[in-house]
Amino acid sequence: MTTIFHEITEALVREGFQDLAAKKAQQGKSLDFKITPYSLNTKLSFKFDNLAHFVEFLRLHGIENLDEKTAALQTTLNELALGPNEFFYVNFFEHGKETEM
Repeated sequence: MTTIFHEITEALVREGFQDLAAKKAQQGKSLDFKITPYSLNTKLSFKFDNLAHFVEFLRLHGIENLDEKTAALQTTLNELALGPNEFFYVNFFEHGKETEM
């Protein structure tokens, strides 16, 4: 695991997100995220170099249906007028708390 991926994972675990791949939290909180072209200035806002960089992070955490998720992520980037080779931020939060962001 790259150093930045390790730092992101450690930050998520410190905040109570024990299993990043779990659809429902067995332990800890259930994780969700939002992609933005800028940081939301939270301790769980992380910059990814491009779509492939983020997909590799997801792959390392055993996220299922990665091909489907990659297509959805590309759609999100398109909606934000970002290309797959541009940087973006992923802002992680507890599932169901998006309205607070």
